[in-house]
Amino acid sequence: MVQGFRQVPYNDLNAAREALSPATVAILIEGIQGEGGITTAAPDYLLGLRQLCDEKKLLLLMDGVQCGHFRTGRFQSFQRILEGVPNGERFLPDAIAMAKALGGGFPMGAFWVRDRYADLLGAGTHGTTFGGTPLACAVALKVLEVIHRDKLAENARTIGHYLQSELTRLAGKFPQVLSAVRGLGLMIGFELASNIPALAGNEKAPSIQFVNRLHEAGLLAIPAGNQKLRLLPPLNLRQQEAEEGIKVIEAVIARLAG
Repeated sequence: MVQGFRQVPYNDLNAAREALSPATVAILIEGIQGEGGITTAAPDYLLGLRQLCDEKKLLLLMDGVQCGHFRTGRFQSFQRILEGVPNGERFLPDAIAMAKALGGGFPMGAFWVRDRYADLLGAGTHGTTFGGTPLACAVALKVLEVIHRDKLAENARTIGHYLQSELTRLAGKFPQVLSAVRGLGLMIGFELASNIPALAGNEKAPSIQFVNRLHEAGLLAIPAGNQKLRLLPPLNLRQQEAEEGIKVIEAVIARLAG
């Protein structure tokens, strides 16, 4: 853990408030937790954190490396989470960290800061391995062009909805293997049931065992905790490919249900 941070339960506004001290300068969260199990921030939580930070004169910082760059169907996850929520359109963090997806695989990172704080960091005051690379910026501009041209934000919503619906169907069909499904757009998580006999007696976590079985079947996924897995497919995933992926997942689940 990075020194100087107090870890608090996610989606718990009171816990965030109680963790504050005179030395606190900022609150840092993900709009949707990645490593933490694909947990989406509640709208009231985001709005409450913004109000709390304004009240205490703190910065509200967001990590958008995994949940940002149109993965949810909007540029940043908080925009998708707060769609149609009263006062949601007025929400804005003070800074957002971004990387990876910006360059479509080419190394790149970026840090957006609200205009009122833009003069706090200047060239050379904060080191960055991939900062200021003209080639990376050219690639990133082309990535944005392709996302807009091919309507990949809309695709993330459509295909993401299909995948979540199908995984929810599988959870209903195989409750002894799959217990929950969650996420937004193409950032999807599913939770394994407890005590799956086929995964018992192994030193590896159930999620890793399940991931290995998916890999052997030809589908890429990664763990998000001992019982949870993440699906983070490319934004240009096609319907046919999504259907093929669901068939692979269902086959693995069916064998575990045995």
